Amino acid sequence: METANYREDWDRNGFILLREAVDPVVCRDMLGHIVDFVRSHTVDNPEVKASSLPDGSTVLVADGSIIIPESKPNAAAVNPEDHISKVFNLHRREPFQGFVQCIEVLTALKILMGPDIDCFQSQFIFKNAGAWGQPWHQDSYYMPLDHQPQVGVWLAVSEATLDNGCLLVLPGSHREPIHDHVPDRRPLANYGYVEIVDQDFESAVPVLMQPGDLLIFHSFLMHRSVDNLSGKPRAAAMFHYATAGTRKTQDIPIYTFDFMPVARAG
Repeated sequence: METANYREDWDRNGFILLREAVDPVVCRDMLGHIVDFVRSHTVDNPEVKASSLPDGSTVLVADGSIIIPESKPNAAAVNPEDHISKVFNLHRREPFQGFVQCIEVLTALKILMGPDIDCFQSQFIFKNAGAWGQPWHQDSYYMPLDHQPQVGVWLAVSEATLDNGCLLVLPGSHREPIHDHVPDRRPLANYGYVEIVDQDFESAVPVLMQPGDLLIFHSFLMHRSVDNLSGKPRAAAMFHYATAGTRKTQDIPIYTFDFMPVARAG
């Protein structure tokens, strides 16, 4: 996609899809790093702190990152990462920091956001075999910030298909306000999962991706992921960007914000 089309597609759809934007080697480095990190930061490591969430579940806090297990048991699990849903707070650690500041990402973001940009949240997503998808939601619902909107960058670390848990998006829904979200009604849903139930999603489209593809989207855009029925994991990395000077308006569990400058005018 030519850069001249970024703004047109953004205004019409609320997202842009960049094919082959990132070297797949970067994806392999991310996956290797996060697997090593999870395996070395378990409850048996004295440097890891277990923290209880309001629903009674437990997360692990290690080296500034938050490791969140799947609520739904994985009967096929073999390795520690097979039990993990997401790892938060990675954008000050390589190879993630290099990615959030790379030219391929910032070129698009500067067109959409202007020259002064911070990355304030990051997460690696393990969509292990059998894992449920995340229901329809808008990212800004989770983000009590004093400037809206933000921009999300979703990197396909592995192939994303309809079988293994790709995203679905509702084009144009970024023009909607933030809808009411209700708690995910499935038993054993992951902590913090909520869903939009007052919207027609008939015109939703799947986003099929290969490693190194980027989906850049408006934080009001309604999106979800489907269940992983493939028998193999699907991995992705997610980064949230805001205009410099944005600040949080309240504290909420898990979804911690760490504002790191990544671009400035001049």
